[in-house]
Amino acid sequence: MLKNIIFDWDNTLFPLRKYWVSAHRKIFLELLPFDKVTIDEFMEQYIIFDHEIWEQIHAGKISVEFGREERVRLVLDYFNMPYKELFIKNFFDIYLTALIEEIEQDDHLVNRLLALSKQYSIAILSNGDSWEQREKIRQFGFNNLFPVYISDEIGLKKPDLEAFKFVLENEHFNAVETIMVGDHLGNDIIPAKKMRMTTIYIGPENHTVADYEFANLEACLDWLDLKTDL
Repeated sequence: MLKNIIFDWDNTLFPLRKYWVSAHRKIFLELLPFDKVTIDEFMEQYIIFDHEIWEQIHAGKISVEFGREERVRLVLDYFNMPYKELFIKNFFDIYLTALIEEIEQDDHLVNRLLALSKQYSIAILSNGDSWEQREKIRQFGFNNLFPVYISDEIGLKKPDLEAFKFVLENEHFNAVETIMVGDHLGNDIIPAKKMRMTTIYIGPENHTVADYEFANLEACLDWLDLKTDL
């Protein structure tokens, strides 16, 4: 019988992509001249470069810090927009401040998770920087609701199996009684399966290695609410 759930944070519980796009649009419009290109065209190309950068990061070719700067350089060069290196160095902090300011508490999701916690013990496991993740958790209304494990704080990062072991041991979860819910097959699903956890993938892909798949979090929670025989 399944008794516990470990949720990934970014793009699983927290809609990072939505806030990521809106914060970038806001900052770019405030700081850059859009007389020869529209913000929609600019963002479309920026997202393309962002995807390419993350592929390199996940392949271990570049660091996250370098990638954050390089995607801005690439898009500015692509549209022949002049810039100073100081702008590149400071951009992520500017963006992050804008993102944090835009986050609104999601009372609906908070209530759904609290209701779910009557059936399961819940924990959160997230990669990321401590301050950034804690602020997103606080602004989104999840502060002090469930145990939260952040890679920057525990010194272990998904997909390292030790990160999953750390949560299981600290929460006294048995792996075979635990569900891992995440949006990233490589970071969340594959390592959790190696740990003999039941896995739920949330995202656009079909026929993955996950035990269960849902297009969005709401569908996943609806299913979990109804399942009493897991």
